Amino acid sequence: MDSCDPVICQAVLSYNRFVVLRSFLNSEPLPNKVVEARPDTFSSRGIHFREDGLVLYLPQKVTQKGVKATYDIVLHRPTTETLHLIFSLYRTTDLEEAEVKFATFKDKLPIFIEVAKEMCNIHGLQKICDTLSEHPSWTLAHLAAHFALYDSFNDPRINCFLNSTDLDSGMSPLQVAITTQNLKTVQILVSANCSLEHLDYDGNSVFHYAASTTKEIVSVLSQGSPPRCLNARNKNGHTPLHMSCLADKPECVKALLLAGADVNIAATKADADNIVEPSYLGNFLQVHPNTFYLKDIKHGGTPLHWLECVVALLSRQANADLADKDGNRPIHLAVKGGNVSIVQALIIFGANLDILNNAGETARHLITEDQEPKILYYLYAVGAKRCSSNMEGCTDGCKFIGTYEGIPPPKILAAMDVASEKHKNKFPAKGRLLCLDGGGIKGLVLVQMLLELEKVFGKPINSCFDWLAGTSTGGILALGENNKLKVVNITRLTRALKSLTNISLIGIASGKTMKECLCLYFRLKEVTFVGKRPYSSESLENILKETFGTDTVMSDIKYPRVMVTGVLADRKPVELHLFRNYTSPNDILEVVHDSPYELPPPPEEQYVWEVGRATGAAPTYFR
Repeated sequence: MDSCDPVICQAVLSYNRFVVLRSFLNSEPLPNKVVEARPDTFSSRGIHFREDGLVLYLPQKVTQKGVKATYDIVLHRPTTETLHLIFSLYRTTDLEEAEVKFATFKDKLPIFIEVAKEMCNIHGLQKICDTLSEHPSWTLAHLAAHFALYDSFNDPRINCFLNSTDLDSGMSPLQVAITTQNLKTVQILVSANCSLEHLDYDGNSVFHYAASTTKEIVSVLSQGSPPRCLNARNKNGHTPLHMSCLADKPECVKALLLAGADVNIAATKADADNIVEPSYLGNFLQVHPNTFYLKDIKHGGTPLHWLECVVALLSRQANADLADKDGNRPIHLAVKGGNVSIVQALIIFGANLDILNNAGETARHLITEDQEPKILYYLYAVGAKRCSSNMEGCTDGCKFIGTYEGIPPPKILAAMDVASEKHKNKFPAKGRLLCLDGGGIKGLVLVQMLLELEKVFGKPINSCFDWLAGTSTGGILALGENNKLKVVNITRLTRALKSLTNISLIGIASGKTMKECLCLYFRLKEVTFVGKRPYSSESLENILKETFGTDTVMSDIKYPRVMVTGVLADRKPVELHLFRNYTSPNDILEVVHDSPYELPPPPEEQYVWEVGRATGAAPTYFR
């Protein structure tokens, strides 16, 4: 076959391009494209339906070959500011289709563009028509919310639909506004008293819609009295908090928590029979009173199982040990997902590391091979137990007789090496601390316990410890003079002795045995608490001076080291202060004092009896 002449081939290609271009330029617009038209175009056309300025025209008589006869929906509006311009909104050859479309437009479009005149142009009408085609059962208020037409909500033709329902989805205008994430529209509708308890066909409340938007929108919805729908489940079993976690919206999670969302509601799939018509939540609860707190977990779990928001939830006291349908707790799922930071967070917030799922597995058992070294070490370091001896499928990291404990992070290894080199496995022989706390009657109980310990040890308590510390009511410290300290004890008076409820008295038994301290404890009760509150502080001060001496200072106590808590009340906020018989860390490090407040006296200038009085201030009990 002979090859084509190059000139002829080029001519054929050029002609084909011309035909395609002409076809494109002469093509009819899409049937749903809004176009301008002149009134005389339809002057000879019959009218099938008319509603205000909206007309459905019958097909024209076709005289040209290839031209189809169409039904046209046309808008005639004086608001176009010219009688010579109209808009063709929709064209079709199917009468039924034209009637359906006309029915969608007729009750909304003419009124809407009269209220929102700025949208009566090709672009505005195109948006309105497209929206009505997608949501044919939307009301005027739905449209106004969708297009954020703030002023239109003052028009009675719009605001009468503020609590209307979309027949297809069950959405309210407020829910539509939330989906647009237009904060001002939401604020206007909330101020107009739109219902916050409206539920769509899927059981979604306004908070379900807001869960994936912004914290500002959630905040606007949660103003005022606590909303009853805040913890409602939709048909998928999800509360707004679940939805926010699924959408990975930590800020919305926090906003929902501040509004009062319950972090301990587990997700559960709703039955098909439980799907209701859009309604207000009060009606919904009357029909389904147990919807909010179903215990069965068929699909999914608690919000904690969407780990991105775990810290926000835990910080609001979420239960870290709630189970999903398989008995897995958040710690199980965090370990399986290899999320080290979430494992650490759950450890910090007290998750049970040894709890079993339905398969009898602990979190330690579920560690994947690639994550085992790091996560295993974290669990081991805080005491997570190995599997029982009859557990199957274990690795060396979890089996009962295993020895592998994971690999510490480099920083921890380095710190361990430094500590090992520094101490060479010979830690100081001294460093034993006795720290006593009490509460009510336990103050006397502690004194009695120390008496028994002295009997067992066969020597004074003070010789068994290098550091002595404590807090709160009326404890007994043996401060001793000339390095002859016998006992240091901080404890509490009974609740019946309410005079010293929040104080700790330093050493009231210089050189005395525990038996003498016990006697002195009761003496305080008998001498100090006379009459009604507030009691005279003179008796308390006299006992302190008598016990310690008027000139004894803290530095006179040579051994052991003593810490007594007090409050610096001459500043706001008040500050904790530790009275010591040793040089403070700040003085050792030569920290510059830059506070406008005066420093408390150093140990060599601080009278012991004043320390006792300061730590036992109790303003409501003493004058």
